[in-house]
Amino acid sequence: MKWKASRSAIENATIVLPKLLEKYLKEGRKAADGKRSPEELHNFRIKTKAFRYTLELFRPLYGTRLEHEIEPVRELQSVLGKLHDYHIIGETLEGNKALQAKLERLTKKKLKEFHKQWEAFDSKGQLNRWKTFLVHGAAKSGAVQSKRRTRKRSTATA
Repeated sequence: MKWKASRSAIENATIVLPKLLEKYLKEGRKAADGKRSPEELHNFRIKTKAFRYTLELFRPLYGTRLEHEIEPVRELQSVLGKLHDYHIIGETLEGNKALQAKLERLTKKKLKEFHKQWEAFDSKGQLNRWKTFLVHGAAKSGAVQSKRRTRKRSTATA
């Protein structure tokens, strides 16, 4: 998954991003298996953040459709953030049984939400859909931008 200076940004993106997606999905499947500690879920949140931010770097190549594609990643990041917040608050409230019980209920609810979101994100066909977008979406956006530039140049010289 190395970025090569000899390739264009689009070429690198269409090679590197699908591999990054596969790695992210593998990590997400582990995180969503129901056996992870709060620390492990927090680590997955950090990976989710890195995945999202990496994708956002490529907005100029993928255009506005990328925003729509990133939204589920943003939602996963948010729910994982809440789970981490609950964990930290729980450590702070140690000894307060009533508040800890309420926090446990909130945590269970957020965990269900995370699993539901992950299930939708990693559902059948999503890997292929994402890969198709990452490989072909950039090329289409790049082609559109190139045509626009050519059109602008030709009208400017006319």
